[in-house]
Amino acid sequence: MQLTSTSEEDRSLRHSPPSLWSRLNRPLVPGIIAFLGWLGFALARWQIWAHGHLSLFIMAGHTFTHRAQLPRGLLLVPSAGYDGQFYYRLALDPANWQHTAFGITMDQSYRYTRIGYPILAWIFSLGQHQLVPVVLVVLNLFGVAAMAMLGGMFARQAGRHALWGLAFAAYFGLVISVGRDTAEPLAEACMLGGLLAVRRGGARMYLLATALFTYGAITRETILFVPAAIAVTRLIAMVRRRARPGLADLTWLVPAAGYGLVELAVHVVVKGEFPLLANSSRNLTAPFTALAHALKYNAAHISTAHLSPIDIAMLEYATLAIFILAGFAVLWITSAPGHERLAFVFFVLQLGLLSSQIWTSTFGEGRSLIEPYLMALVLLVSTPRRSLPWAYLGTIAACVLPALAVVARRRILYM
Repeated sequence: MQLTSTSEEDRSLRHSPPSLWSRLNRPLVPGIIAFLGWLGFALARWQIWAHGHLSLFIMAGHTFTHRAQLPRGLLLVPSAGYDGQFYYRLALDPANWQHTAFGITMDQSYRYTRIGYPILAWIFSLGQHQLVPVVLVVLNLFGVAAMAMLGGMFARQAGRHALWGLAFAAYFGLVISVGRDTAEPLAEACMLGGLLAVRRGGARMYLLATALFTYGAITRETILFVPAAIAVTRLIAMVRRRARPGLADLTWLVPAAGYGLVELAVHVVVKGEFPLLANSSRNLTAPFTALAHALKYNAAHISTAHLSPIDIAMLEYATLAIFILAGFAVLWITSAPGHERLAFVFFVLQLGLLSSQIWTSTFGEGRSLIEPYLMALVLLVSTPRRSLPWAYLGTIAACVLPALAVVARRRILYM
């Protein structure tokens, strides 16, 4: 018997193990990384700013609360509070639409239409009031993880690495969502999931998209711009006889009808003007007037001595502008479907209608402006690599990191 060494030909037949880079090319990976990163932020805010009192994330203030009636263990912040207090109120009992319940008074009727996030919190807390503060935070952590995972799916569809999905969970406004118990992570995960389902098509995917868009609409009504964009493209295709009515039309009919029914129910039960009208009168104004005023005022009050709240606001607006301009730059070359491009335009136009309550606020950190950022990313990762190489896309994506770092540090230390 003759012993011989293995030849080069034999070696070539063996399968080499996949590289680390290829093993990371799974949408679950950015989801896990985003979850851990935002968990780190939540833990830091809990220990440093909240001094171990998780109920402070709810941001219940003195203006809309009655101290003697509040659930046991709920601490108040020394201010009027923030939107999380109303989500918390509904999470204690989503069916209780009284003006005042559990020691918290609703400020506006449209709060009742944003019921999606409180319903999930009520379900997962098993109706136990002491668990609600924890569940609200955990839901948002899973929400940002889902956003990153879905972003990874968008990237994979375009032949890009799944880790691009991390950019979807890097928006600076999510600091407020995670740190103050608001509904953006859940609503935006529904929006992104619905868009992916529409892309894949088929009866099951259209039904899934319908369910996600509908639930997203009763979580944060602004995502209805996506079904609106689908409606426009579908109706144009029907007029041109390029499409026929079908299951795809449920993706815009049902969300609009579902939100309309909730709107009507609130109007009947709570009384007063329709919630949508109350929302519009408070948060919308003449086109671009509030935006122009805010930019003019902030530019005149920039501080060169230290990083002031106005400086941070201008950093946020500049960051958002970079992504919007990048989205318009690829609008005609991206492989994203027409309804996604139109939805991006709708969301950008909506920015011009927002009132001074949003544009002049240095307390919300731009959390209400998240959809143009996300839709710009959808267009960018869907652009062919020959037109947008990874180095250019990476440069654009990295622009969000300074604002994210500054805002996260600020909210770890301060209210």
